[in-house]
Amino acid sequence: MLKGIIAGLLAVALLSAPAFAADDATMRAAKKEGKITWYSSLTINIAQDICNRYNKKKTGIKCILHRDGSGKLYRRYLQERKGGIYVADVVHTSNLGHFLNLKAKKIITPYKPAGTDNFNEKFVTKDNYWTILRAGVLMPFYNTKKVSEKDAPKTYADFLDPKWKGKIIQSHPSYSGFVTNGMINIVNRFGWGYYEKLAKQKPKIVQSAAGSVPLIARGEALIGTGTTSYTLLKQMQKGEPLKPVIPPAGLALVTSPNSVFTKAPNPNAARVFTDYLFSQETMQLLADYFLYVGNPNVKYPKGLPALKDINLMAIGGDELKKKNKPTRAKFKKLFGV
Repeated sequence: MLKGIIAGLLAVALLSAPAFAADDATMRAAKKEGKITWYSSLTINIAQDICNRYNKKKTGIKCILHRDGSGKLYRRYLQERKGGIYVADVVHTSNLGHFLNLKAKKIITPYKPAGTDNFNEKFVTKDNYWTILRAGVLMPFYNTKKVSEKDAPKTYADFLDPKWKGKIIQSHPSYSGFVTNGMINIVNRFGWGYYEKLAKQKPKIVQSAAGSVPLIARGEALIGTGTTSYTLLKQMQKGEPLKPVIPPAGLALVTSPNSVFTKAPNPNAARVFTDYLFSQETMQLLADYFLYVGNPNVKYPKGLPALKDINLMAIGGDELKKKNKPTRAKFKKLFGV
């Protein structure tokens, strides 16, 4: 499975068909609707960039972004639905387990984005209930001005060294789909004993996986147990004093689906916008932000590790669905938040 992902991400293939090209009837109906609301867990800078670029095209359909963590977006939508409130049209998060629940409850509807025929097969589904918009890894890291390369952690066990007590940042699985995925993989590898020992290190707990990056860049903590690889690498490109840790045990691979809601208030606009998300333009934009995508024709930036060079840990959607709640509950018990 992982070999298929790697090969598809890095291979050179035939040009895909043009995307973002809805038929006339759909486009007319979408313009009448006039807007699309996107629930997305992409970091705000990237998600807003996508919305802004789309709005500049002046299609007559306005992109409205609501950005939050995967867990919060999932619970927000279920709460809205329970009250008969339907605001969101399109949803994108990093928790595949949630999408399995949404599919089972018929809350999302099948839609195949234009231009995805030649995408890596691991980024599309046969029933088209979702398409993977982007992938990344949960990546530990450290501040290079405060920590020498010699002293920096090399393995997951190194984060448990008493010298790091009070100097670590750990993100919360109830907020971040990336963190939930990463924690399950790490527990599978090392058992809950790892997090029991990590809790004794008294790490600073933040919500978002990406939220740890600026704190460590400023020296408010020295090392992070795991952040979104794309956020870290982009900030390194900008000159921040940060460096990733790639433990021999591996890094958790996280794939992030995108779907259209069954009761989207703007169903035609939702499909037009989804086509744009998977267009060559947006796929290349995501690659420029150090994200892996299913489109075989993008060019990746210097500094993005090839997935073939990383020992990847991965779990399926069914396991993620099964272990979501227990992982959050155990985390709360261990870390008190």
